[in-house]
Amino acid sequence: MKNTTLLLICMAFLACIVALASFASAGCSSCQKEGDWGQSASNFIEGKPTSDVPAEFGPKSVRKTESQFENKTKAQSPIAELILRSINATPALVNSASTVKITAVFALNGSEQAENQSEIQLTATASIKDSTGKEVEKLSLIKTSGNEYSKNWNANVPAGIYSVDIAASSLQGAGNFSDALQIEVAGASNATKAAPAA
Repeated sequence: MKNTTLLLICMAFLACIVALASFASAGCSSCQKEGDWGQSASNFIEGKPTSDVPAEFGPKSVRKTESQFENKTKAQSPIAELILRSINATPALVNSASTVKITAVFALNGSEQAENQSEIQLTATASIKDSTGKEVEKLSLIKTSGNEYSKNWNANVPAGIYSVDIAASSLQGAGNFSDALQIEVAGASNATKAAPAA
């Protein structure tokens, strides 16, 4: 009698577990993309050979076809082109050992932010090189007004022609402008104009 009661209790407990297991489901979006196993099972029962290469399924196969990095790239708006609207050196007459102010004005081209030109926040540098291409000084340009960035350069260099390369970057875009400006530094007696590069 005890054995029969114990057997009935065990069977009832097992039935409860089976019933609860049938209602429980823990699915994920990646796992639902697994292939149809019905065809594979029927091939196995019929003895048909399958491919030697194991079929990929689950989250790993989804990651191969749907990269998270690609999704982030698609979601981001295209980067705008940062353009150098104007650049000049002031004063126009540059003597050796004198100070010249380099001023650059930037703008965005080809983006939604192009309409809000005053909201561009960027980092800009001016690299001053001599006629051999050697950098004599690098200046970090400072925002003065709107999208205008400038910095004074103390031209403590020998007389000659110096080129200015501009590099700028922001959250909206970036740009590099080689030989954007040429500055001719003359001796104290015969100063010449600083002119934008052609």
